[in-house]
Amino acid sequence: MKRCLIPVLAGLWLILGMSGCQKAPINSDIEGQWILKQFTIRETDETVTCERLYYSITRMVTEVAEKQGPNGYGTYIGRTEYRNDETQLVVKDFKVRQFTGDSGENAPVEKLRPFGINNQEETVFDVVHCNGKTMTLESDYARLELEKF
Repeated sequence: MKRCLIPVLAGLWLILGMSGCQKAPINSDIEGQWILKQFTIRETDETVTCERLYYSITRMVTEVAEKQGPNGYGTYIGRTEYRNDETQLVVKDFKVRQFTGDSGENAPVEKLRPFGINNQEETVFDVVHCNGKTMTLESDYARLELEKF
């Protein structure tokens, strides 16, 4: 009986140990898959309606991409961090996305602008509204309206 119990306990310990290695979201309302519906450029008050532009936000990485869209904007990956008790979302160090990671090539700012981002190095978004279904982010460049999907 003891001989059967040892492999079972070892298996349970292994399963519990592996599940403990997953990184939980810092803020599950913010992190996830978002579609960028529109953004307003603050300086000109121009509203840009977006088509098939997506944000994938995780605790450490943010990816912005046009998926099957008509404009060929591309896919870019950057780092994610929170500031001021999670009232600010910071995306930074955007690189051109390749199949398995970043290419090491900095994302051109003109390629990030269609996503409401005006800085490759660092963009600080104030989280104006977020309820896990819709989110409004505002930087010094633009105010973004996103919906979770």
